[in-house]
Amino acid sequence: MRKLSVVVLALVVVLGLLFGTPYYTLWRARDAANARDATALSSYVDYPAVRESLKTSLHDELSRQMDKQRGNAFGALALALGGWVSDRVVEALLTPEAVAAMLRGDSTGLPPAPGAPEPRDVIPPQAEASAPPAAPAPQTNSGAATPPEGQPAPNTARTTTRTEFQDFNHFLVHVSRSDRPERVVTFTLTRRNLVQWRLTAIALPPL
Repeated sequence: MRKLSVVVLALVVVLGLLFGTPYYTLWRARDAANARDATALSSYVDYPAVRESLKTSLHDELSRQMDKQRGNAFGALALALGGWVSDRVVEALLTPEAVAAMLRGDSTGLPPAPGAPEPRDVIPPQAEASAPPAAPAPQTNSGAATPPEGQPAPNTARTTTRTEFQDFNHFLVHVSRSDRPERVVTFTLTRRNLVQWRLTAIALPPL
């Protein structure tokens, strides 16, 4: 009976090492991201592998977008510049701060959503302060609580995470926000040995 207990315990430990360690790596990486600890986060990221995955993903996406514009006079030029553009985007995204933001589901680490305002469309604080005051909004009886004047509405969006094993050596982490569920960033963790996993690829949502 004692021998059987030892065998069962050993089996549980082995299974935990084989299939539990990617969850531990994800937890540690998320903890570093939430603490904005770039050094700790970098220890879980294989930056050269992630760089290549991002370049391939962005170049393929740009090619698909440009294929739709081949009838346009600027389509060929845009396609020719696609590689240069994707390289610049990759270098902007491949920083510990950007990876941490994507792990948290923050929009700062993601490409802008379609229809998002350009920086030039955002009213500067000085111009906004000098603008004439807007007419007060009509009162309603909906009973919904409104924040005090001058305070932004609370952001209730939360990060949604879904995980799965792609195969024995690859673990996928799908991250999105509840207010943008269609924009999913997928992280691929690759097994390095029995217990060690590293982030090796990031798949961004469509542009």
